[in-house]
Amino acid sequence: MNEHERHRQRVYKRFLREGLAGFEEHNAMEFLLFLAHVRGDTNEIAHAVIDRFGSLSRALDAPYEDLITVKGIGPTSAVVLKFIPQMCAYYLENKTKKNEKLNSSERMADYLRPKFFGKTAEEFYMVALDEKSNILRCVQISAGTGNATSVAASKIVAEAVKAEAAAVVLAHNHPRGSAMPSASDLCATRAVMNALETVGVTLLDHLIFTETEYLSFADSIYLQRIRDGLPGAQR
Repeated sequence: MNEHERHRQRVYKRFLREGLAGFEEHNAMEFLLFLAHVRGDTNEIAHAVIDRFGSLSRALDAPYEDLITVKGIGPTSAVVLKFIPQMCAYYLENKTKKNEKLNSSERMADYLRPKFFGKTAEEFYMVALDEKSNILRCVQISAGTGNATSVAASKIVAEAVKAEAAAVVLAHNHPRGSAMPSASDLCATRAVMNALETVGVTLLDHLIFTETEYLSFADSIYLQRIRDGLPGAQR
């Protein structure tokens, strides 16, 4: 066993003993790169990746095409790094009980949060529920770039009717911003609410997620103001 192999064994044992909490960013990146580099030293590559992108999280969010420009990061390493956020999201979603009733904003948030884990562009989802708040289906309505995505009320209505939904929950993310709704968020929510009412479907909530928090229209003033048609709901 050479020095590099002994070093890996020490890192493995430290991880099993302590977890990742005490790891510096470059140590955690080095550990990830062990998965792509069966042998050899990955410490220098880990430092290069962190230096290039500024942090481990930014490196994991970086496009594949940017990752492979770093010396020592080939196609396999880049795929491993892109795999990690997706696996975390998959784990969180898989852990969520699919048959849990979404009868509170907290349960809605727990169910929907994994959809936006590690996402760097806005995405918009609709969850169709039956009259007992059981999940019938969850559909991605649109995906945009940066901090903009389109919301088609007609598509949401079509998906709700297809699912024979009694109620609908909407959700989208603000990857780089605040959870506060924008003027376009309020207008889109009002348009969807009005469109759903024509087919007898209730809009229960609209959740906006950031990397660290979420806002529920139902728990705040926004949904009621939209229902009442009050100023500030149509900004």
